[in-house]
Amino acid sequence: MKRNATALILIDPQNDFLSEDGKLYEAVKPVLDKTNVIEKLNGLLDKFHENDMMVIHTPITIEPDQMGNPDDLYGVMKPVAQSGGFIRGSKGAQVADVLNTDESDLIIEKHHICAFEGTDLDKVLRENGIETVVLAGLLTDVCVEATMRIAYDRGYEVYTVTDATATLDEAKQNMTVEYSYPLFSKPVLAENIQSII
Repeated sequence: MKRNATALILIDPQNDFLSEDGKLYEAVKPVLDKTNVIEKLNGLLDKFHENDMMVIHTPITIEPDQMGNPDDLYGVMKPVAQSGGFIRGSKGAQVADVLNTDESDLIIEKHHICAFEGTDLDKVLRENGIETVVLAGLLTDVCVEATMRIAYDRGYEVYTVTDATATLDEAKQNMTVEYSYPLFSKPVLAENIQSII
């Protein structure tokens, strides 16, 4: 892993997930607390910042009128719409206040599950000579997994920080980390990433 060719990408690191008053905080709190995800995210941020390495936040945002009738939706977007979370311009959609962000961090808003879809993420990474991406954030089995698969498919060296991700329950967390992540990434603990930077 070369420092100048590695980026930390935090998926959906927003107040609606990570702040106590967030719309979906209670839904992810058990898994957040299990491995101290917020502490791990801040440790990663601090390490990348102190080494002047690229940090990108990819918050998902939803236009107020984008979802239509939440009752007509299915899959993962149904509970998101029902919660009223991640509305563009709201406090909940902003990068979480509990994170140790830096003015050098990039923010690339996304409107899809995968951080590459409909954004200039790939262009930004390639223009900056990034070969390795370190992924963390939420949800483990949704946006993190989708982004991991596409990053792998596009030829990046991909690390998923297993104890700096969280989802709606421990069974989903464990299944994704055990079975999906090894297929498309190098699963690693936060302390191990910090030690090899």
